[in-house]
Amino acid sequence: MKAAVLTGVRAVEVRDLPEPKIQAPDEVLLRTAVAGLCGSDLHYFIADRVGSEKVHYPAVVGHEGSAVVEAVGPSVRSVKPGDRVAIEPAISCGACDQCRSGRPHTCRKVGFLGHPGEKDGCLAELFTMPERNLLPLSDKLTPTEAMLAEPLSIALHAIQLGGGNPGRSIGVLGTGPIGLCVIMALKAAGITEIYASDRSDARARAALKAGAAWSSNPVREDIVKEIMARQPLGLEAVFEVSGDPAAIEQAVELVKPGGTIYQIGIPLAERVAYPIARLRRKEIAIRNVRRQNRCLEKALLLIESKHIDLAWLASHTFSIDEAPRAFATAADRLDGVLKASIRF
Repeated sequence: MKAAVLTGVRAVEVRDLPEPKIQAPDEVLLRTAVAGLCGSDLHYFIADRVGSEKVHYPAVVGHEGSAVVEAVGPSVRSVKPGDRVAIEPAISCGACDQCRSGRPHTCRKVGFLGHPGEKDGCLAELFTMPERNLLPLSDKLTPTEAMLAEPLSIALHAIQLGGGNPGRSIGVLGTGPIGLCVIMALKAAGITEIYASDRSDARARAALKAGAAWSSNPVREDIVKEIMARQPLGLEAVFEVSGDPAAIEQAVELVKPGGTIYQIGIPLAERVAYPIARLRRKEIAIRNVRRQNRCLEKALLLIESKHIDLAWLASHTFSIDEAPRAFATAADRLDGVLKASIRF
C-alpha cells in the first residue's frame, strides 16, 4: 500500500509499505478516504523535536481522517465492510484512573493514531483501529466534512472547559484550521464579539469569514492596541491557538483581570516564559487544552445539522503521490492554504 512517510526534517517520501493486518478481535481494517494535515503533523515535518519529545523517523503520521471499513475482526458488531466512518484517534485503555474519571484523553496508556512511536497514522491507504474508535457516518456527511470533525472537536472541547460559556468578548490568536473552528463554534453558541489574529493574511481574512468581528495580522498591526481600543476593559477569554510565544504574551495583555487563557497551540520549545507579574496581578487563569474529550460525535452532529459549515476550510487537496508538496504547502502556508488534505 502507498503511505506518506516522514523520513527526517522537511523530508517526506511516498513508500510502498506492507498492508496492516487485523491483530485483535475488536480491530477494524480501514481504507482511508480523506486525511488532513494537522499542525502537529507539520511540527514533526519542520522539527525533530516537539518540546521534550524527540521525533523518531521514519514515521507515518495523520490522525484527522475519514475512512471506509475494509474488514472487521470476529467480535466487531457496530460496523461492517463498506461502512463509512469518522475516526476518534485516541486509543485509551478504559481502566486507569483517568479513564475511570471520565478523562480518556489523558489516559495513562493512551496510544494516538499517527503519533510517532505510538501508532502509524492514516496518511496511508490502509490502517487499523479498534471498533470503539469508529463513528458511523450519516449519508448527509461528506468524507471531507467527517475529516474536519476532528479539529472541530478540539475547539468544542476547549470551549467546554469554560463551561460552554467562556464569555462575551473573546480573542482567538492563531487562525489556522483549529482556530477557525474555535471561531465558528463560538459563533454557533451566540458569541459575536470575537477578535482574531494570524501572521498569514489569508488566515486573518478567513477569520472574518468564520465569524470574527475583527481580525488582523500582528506583523502589520499592534493587535493588542487595536483590540483594546475596541474592548477597553479587555477580553474575558483568549484562545491561544498558535503556540507562538509572542501570541502567548499578547494573550496576557488582552485578557481582563479574572479572565482565562485557553492554551490550545503547541509551542515547539520545551519551556515557555510568561510575564508572571502581569498574570498574578490580573489573576489570570491559564487552562491547557489536551486534544479533546468525547466531542467528536457532537462535532459530527453540528456539521450534519448545518449549525456549523466548515467544508470551506479544506482549501487544498492533494493525491497521496503529492504528499511531499502537501506538507511543504501547509508548513510554509503557501498559496493561501487553510487546511491541506490528501484524498485517496
